[in-house]
Amino acid sequence: MTLINWEKRKNPTKEEITKFATDRNLDSLVAELLLERDITDPLKIQTFLHSDATELQDPFGLHDMDKALDLIDQAVESGAKIAIYGDYDADGVTSTSIMKLTLQKLGNKPIFYIPDRFKDGYGPNLDRYKFLADQGIDLLITVDNGVSGKEQIKYMKDRGIKVIVTDHHDLPEELPEADAIVHPTIPGSEYVCPYLSGAGVAFKIADALLGEEAMDLIDLAAIGTVADSVALKGENRVIVTEGLKQMKQNHHVGLSALLKKCKVKLADINEEDIGFKIAPRINALGRLENASSGVELLTTGDESFAKEIVDETEDINSKRQELVQTAFDDAQSQVAAQKDNGVLVLKGNGWHQGVLGIVASRVMDQENKPVLATQFDENSGVMKGSGRSPEGFNLFVALNKHKDLFTAFGGHAQACGFSIEEEQLDKLTELLQTEPAEQEFDPQAPVVKNYDLNLTIADLNLDLIKKINQLAPFGMGNPKPVIKLKNVSLTQSKAIGKDGSHLKTMVADSNRQVAAIGFGMFAKEQSTDTDICDVYGEIGINEWAGRKNLQLMLDDFQVSPEAQTIADLKEVYLDYRNKRLSTAILNHFDSIVFFNEVYYEAAKRSDVKAKLIRYDEECDGKNILIYDRPHNIELFKNFIKENKTQHTALFFHTDLTARYLKPDMAKMKTLLKYLYSHQNITADGMDLVAQYLNLQKTDVDFYLKVFFELNFVKIVNGFVEKADASQQRELIESPTYLKRLQRNDVEKILIESNFDDLLSWMSDYDCHC
Repeated sequence: MTLINWEKRKNPTKEEITKFATDRNLDSLVAELLLERDITDPLKIQTFLHSDATELQDPFGLHDMDKALDLIDQAVESGAKIAIYGDYDADGVTSTSIMKLTLQKLGNKPIFYIPDRFKDGYGPNLDRYKFLADQGIDLLITVDNGVSGKEQIKYMKDRGIKVIVTDHHDLPEELPEADAIVHPTIPGSEYVCPYLSGAGVAFKIADALLGEEAMDLIDLAAIGTVADSVALKGENRVIVTEGLKQMKQNHHVGLSALLKKCKVKLADINEEDIGFKIAPRINALGRLENASSGVELLTTGDESFAKEIVDETEDINSKRQELVQTAFDDAQSQVAAQKDNGVLVLKGNGWHQGVLGIVASRVMDQENKPVLATQFDENSGVMKGSGRSPEGFNLFVALNKHKDLFTAFGGHAQACGFSIEEEQLDKLTELLQTEPAEQEFDPQAPVVKNYDLNLTIADLNLDLIKKINQLAPFGMGNPKPVIKLKNVSLTQSKAIGKDGSHLKTMVADSNRQVAAIGFGMFAKEQSTDTDICDVYGEIGINEWAGRKNLQLMLDDFQVSPEAQTIADLKEVYLDYRNKRLSTAILNHFDSIVFFNEVYYEAAKRSDVKAKLIRYDEECDGKNILIYDRPHNIELFKNFIKENKTQHTALFFHTDLTARYLKPDMAKMKTLLKYLYSHQNITADGMDLVAQYLNLQKTDVDFYLKVFFELNFVKIVNGFVEKADASQQRELIESPTYLKRLQRNDVEKILIESNFDDLLSWMSDYDCHC
């Protein structure tokens, strides 16, 4: 299990948050989240919180957009044959669909080709380009790929075919000689939003060609944007925000059928529905079958045909889930056998090649190590593999050192794909074990993750969710805020899911609780030796049988040092503060401790058999009860510094509750002003004054005593008069007032606090810690 060190994303002070919220007219929680994301400029705040279609950028800001439009216009007008070459993931499928629908709106009937993951591989494939050329096409448009196809595009150009490349992937050292390259990061022509997905680039072409009508396609662009995990910044936020609005209008027949199958409520659809329900199903097509059916689904107007494809997609996705789980479970024995290796190389036993990347990713998350997942391919006679690595380890650099061992290899820092002879794979496994040290990557070191808000369970409500959602859509570059709940308990825990690996629990403090789900966390919960933890997760709503309830999605829970200390102290201290004590109960204790003489003397006259002692006497016995509360918190601090008894019950009785009321400055000023402005008020007549001013008589007596001690008033011939005070006096100079403040400290710390907070405070002084 990967260890995680949680750190607050940033730590703005309360004063900074308050000032920022006031200056920007924001809610304080929203202000804190914006500060953590370095979004402080008023204009940026406005566009971030209120993204809409007016913020879509000029599509002609993209490199070669004008050239691409001229070529498309000419092809449409001349009735030329156009082919779209896409990709097999969700971004590629939506990109292809956007381009196909755009050309159809212009009156063209393009053909499209989605590469087969197993036969064609990723990106431009020369054989498939030849196939398309033989179909007599006049124009080839690539979507979500093509920028690395220098050789393939040269072939098309030699055949007299025009080529438009639309892509967003990293640029090669040398660009292909296409007629137009529409890409957001071409040097010297960098687009205002360099994070566009392939679908985002395709949408910008639709925007340039169709104008306002292109908004009909922005929902497909939103799917590609979320699915490809590009940064949700700038225009990408607009695409996703507007795309979700468009989905609610139920415009695309195929997408509507897919949403219905996923049981997504259109009124509540959000980016998480795309990321966890829609995109995985589209991706599953390319992992196990050919993703062309995904394009057919998103572009059809036939409801019955759409339903057929959706049913097939659901079956494929279910099969994909089963294949992933089977392969992941099968991999565990190899993971255990390689526990001392810094890089894990897994050999599949009949694993489907389409799920190798997912298996590698899941094992990587589990072990925090680079992982290569491989499977023998009978068609090619070599091992095919996918690799994933955590942040801090550059997989491309590690494998590129040994590129002579591969028959094919490509990728980037955190992911790769490759083909290799089986004998060479064993050699590679051994060579890679030195790489973590060379890259100064320690797989045993805890992973650092960020949380955003320190809250309590009492803070969790629907209004909180509304405030958090002001920063939506969430994704790369704008993660959903993670909440930390400190010193809470996991209760009513049980295993759920087909394999019983997931955790359903209640996260509780002494007053409230909230339901929570933790995927893959049941075993961890069972092995945790205390139920007091710091919990990290995202708050959301679980709707079941028409009822909406708060639910926390757990990212992690940890026994913090403070929580462990509290757990240890609960073995020593018992909370008796709200219990009724009978003589029989008192006699179960070896000794009863008193801080006040009056209670001590009263107990001596009772039938209590337990030993009665004062707080400054030595405690005898293993089990004691503290009967009353001290007037000064320092007395209690000193007591627990020396109290080494095995069990101590905390009762803290008093019948002087009124004395612990907090002094009210406004009422004190009202009384003093009244005394200064009225004559013939006797000390015995203060009950009438209290009644007239609507004050408690006990409060008036207290305030009057303070006034005497500070020489604000005096008694002359039995009447209360203003004193001739020669200097300014502070309230704290009154012994009575100071004693009241000390008693208030006692009340706040020992009585008003919940038990966990009390023990947390005690841990700074208690001798058991």
